Amino acid sequence: MTVTDLEIGSDRHPPVVKGGGRSRRRARLLPGGLRWILPAFAISVGLIYYSIIYSGYLSFFSWPGGRALMTPVGFGNYISALADPVLWTSLRNTIIYFVVVFLVQVAGGTLFAAAMHSKIRFANLYKVLVVIPVVVAPATLAPAHVEVWQSDGTVNSILGFFGLSTLQQPWIGQSTTSLLVVTLVGCWGAIGYGFILIYAGMAQIDPELIEAGRLDGAGNFRVLFSIVLPTLRPIIVSLAILNFITALKLFDSPWLITQGGPAHSSEFLGTMIYAETASSDRNLGYASALSILVLIIAIAVSVFMQLQGRERLTRTKPRRKEAADV
Repeated sequence: MTVTDLEIGSDRHPPVVKGGGRSRRRARLLPGGLRWILPAFAISVGLIYYSIIYSGYLSFFSWPGGRALMTPVGFGNYISALADPVLWTSLRNTIIYFVVVFLVQVAGGTLFAAAMHSKIRFANLYKVLVVIPVVVAPATLAPAHVEVWQSDGTVNSILGFFGLSTLQQPWIGQSTTSLLVVTLVGCWGAIGYGFILIYAGMAQIDPELIEAGRLDGAGNFRVLFSIVLPTLRPIIVSLAILNFITALKLFDSPWLITQGGPAHSSEFLGTMIYAETASSDRNLGYASALSILVLIIAIAVSVFMQLQGRERLTRTKPRRKEAADV
């Protein structure tokens, strides 16, 4: 038996196996990929993109829902949203939340990842403790956070125990500290996720790079800031994009802890949209306009961050090449 045209992946006719007076065509090694993506494609187009398109359509109407009449308002919902001071308060809170949580996530995740790569004792136990906030649902943790931060909660009890009664205050019940509580809760839950990605990224670094830095006399911090962090730049950019999208659609923690109050001091776009849909005088068209604005902001900022990350990466490549040539 002889095998002819044995060229896997070529554009010629499929190989033919001859033997026993019979010939048959070999089955293609790789089936068409369309059949595998059809279920996910149907769900994406049928649910996600349909919802986006319908929300965009609904944003041009004033509609309380149900069988009520849909009144065309053009861009009136968008004009009202941009003129609403609560929207700008929500955007301000979103930016503050994103900046603080992202910095704490990168710093905390990097420190924990570097410590775990240092072969410390009970490393597996520490990994579990760091990752627990990531896997526990916010709805489960919210009552515990309320207990910790309320007027007679754990934080005020600790301050009183150390003689710092002057610092005791209603952390959740006043507008000056409610956003601080929500942001700290976000930091506590975000460090574990940053640790997972950064720890995995550190495991992919070539040990010879670190060894070369050691031979040149670099200490731990020098190796961290000159070798490890530049290598992890794509991961840090991805964390920035994910954190910003999370801040834009944040709902569970602020709603369960402060419900966006008091006086909208801890209001986010997610809680603002939910409050609009759940109120007795709701306008689903206005809520849809807010959702479309969130989508536009998320896409624009994500593309900007991605382009900035690629530009910086291309700038560093020639420098690395020059250093290698030297």
